[in-house]
Amino acid sequence: MTAPRLAATVMLLRPAGAGGFQVLMLKRSKDLAFAGGAYVFPGGSLGDGDGDLADRVDDLDEELASSRLGVASGGLAYYVAAAREAFEECGILLGYPDGSGVLPPAAEAAPVAASPEVARCRRELLGAETSFSQVLAYLGVRLRLGDLRYVAHWITPEGVPRRFDTRFFVAGVPFGQVAAADRGEAVSEQWISPEEALAAHAAGRFELVLPTLKNLEFLAQSASVAEVMAAADGLGRVEPIMPRLYEGRDGVGVAIPGSSEFENARGAVELGERRLPG
Repeated sequence: MTAPRLAATVMLLRPAGAGGFQVLMLKRSKDLAFAGGAYVFPGGSLGDGDGDLADRVDDLDEELASSRLGVASGGLAYYVAAAREAFEECGILLGYPDGSGVLPPAAEAAPVAASPEVARCRRELLGAETSFSQVLAYLGVRLRLGDLRYVAHWITPEGVPRRFDTRFFVAGVPFGQVAAADRGEAVSEQWISPEEALAAHAAGRFELVLPTLKNLEFLAQSASVAEVMAAADGLGRVEPIMPRLYEGRDGVGVAIPGSSEFENARGAVELGERRLPG
């Protein structure tokens, strides 16, 4: 059985017209082995240095982060990974310039993501020429991760070649920042309401994997960013969800806990070269 890789995903939200809101979604390249062609939220595996950035985080420490995630230790790395992936994949920095680096203080600065220095740092980070820690130090940016809400925990089913143990967060995008896909793994970006994304998926125009679909359904229960955050605060303990693969009449299916297919799935189903259902 393949052990899942630890990962973090962040659903970035912004207000929209008439008091509504939109979520940022990235379309993955069709050439990718995992979720190729699907729309996803920014996210990815935890990096080796994600647990070493406590001195760059203002409002969250290791103890509180681990408590929120229900782990004995290592919780802060998930929050940092979510922030790093947001910067790598769409250019959003979940923080502010403090005046110690090349960026002017936040109160005087143009939008952080509009700076040529930020764009260059992002390219170097994507090219593995620098680290997220070095980027933050050079720019003089401090992360604000205390406002990230932890809302879901999904584990890829057994039998899938590439498995992830992923924590999902929601966060508002800092005012003035502009999202842009990296044009590598993510070929385009789209701000869209959860309802529009779900309707497009139902019509066959918007490919989604199961965890993304279910998290969009969670977002769609709220009418504003503030309501999403309030709903997240009211979740209480977040239980892990690990679906099961099962052999159906049309091939391999994915069953979530509580369904009859989940209860009747006996034994391991190996996906092999077959595509995981969306």
